[in-house]
Amino acid sequence: MKKLIIFFSIFLFANDISKSFPDLIQDYKNRETKDTVKQIFSRNFNLYPYQTNYVLPATWDFDKKSGRKQFETKFQISIMKIFGNNFLGQDELYFAAYTQTSWWQTAEASTPFRETNYQPEIFVLFPMEKYHKNFDAWVFAINHQSNGKPVATSRSWNRIYTKVLFHYEKVIFNVRIWYRIPEPAKKTPDDPNGDDNPDIEDYLGYGDLKIIYPYKDNLLTSLIRYNPHTRKGAIELDYSKPIRNDVFLYIQYFNGYGESLIDYNRLTNRIGIGVAYSR
Repeated sequence: MKKLIIFFSIFLFANDISKSFPDLIQDYKNRETKDTVKQIFSRNFNLYPYQTNYVLPATWDFDKKSGRKQFETKFQISIMKIFGNNFLGQDELYFAAYTQTSWWQTAEASTPFRETNYQPEIFVLFPMEKYHKNFDAWVFAINHQSNGKPVATSRSWNRIYTKVLFHYEKVIFNVRIWYRIPEPAKKTPDDPNGDDNPDIEDYLGYGDLKIIYPYKDNLLTSLIRYNPHTRKGAIELDYSKPIRNDVFLYIQYFNGYGESLIDYNRLTNRIGIGVAYSR
C-alpha cells in the first residue's frame, strides 16, 4: 500500500503549483534565490504518460483459480521522462520509463494485493519519417520486469528489445521483438539466485504485435503474442472513449498466458471495465 500511495502522489502533484504563489516568489529579487524558491513549490517533474494509465474497479476472470476470487480490481500506472536527445546527431530521444500493474482482491474481506508487476526500462527512440512517410520510429530498449515476491513465488526476467512503429492509412502498428538476457539455473528450488521462470518464453514468446485503430474519438487497441513452437500466446483488446476532459471510458479483455508474471504459465480469460487517464 505504501508503494501505491507514493506513485499516486506523483500524479496528484505532477503540476506546477508555484503559479499559485506569484507574490511570494516575486518578493525575492535575486534570480538564483527566486529559482530556488520556485523549485520548492514546483511539482512539475516533466513526466509524461507511457503505457495506458487506468483503473478497472471491476474485472472478472472466467477461469477459476485456487486461492483467489474471480472478481478483482486491476490498475496500471505508467510514466516516462526524457533525459537526453541528439547525442548521435539523429534527432533521437532518450527515455527512462516505469510501469506498475497491480491486481487487487477487493472481493476478499482483507482486500489483499494479489500481484504487482514492476517494469522499469530505458529506451532510445529514433524518428524515421525522413526515410519513409509511413515509417514513424525505431526503438531500442533494456527492460526489467519482476513481481518482488519471496523465492517460491518470485518471477522476473530481463530483456533487450527493438520495436518498429509505422502506420498504414488509419492504422498504427508496433512490432516488437526481444532477446531475453540469460540467467543461471537455480541450484535448488529455494535458491534465491538463478532463473525464477526458465520457460517463460514458451508462453510469452519472443515478441508481440500491437495494432492501434483510432476512429473519431474512439480508440481500439489489440496486443498479440504467439509462440509457434508451443502454440501458446495471448491477445488483449482495449477500447476507450472520452467521458470528460482527460478521463476515458476503458474496457479491457485479455485471453491467454502472461497477463501477470505470477500467471505467466496459467491461462487467464478476463474482462474489465473502468476509466483511463491516458491512452
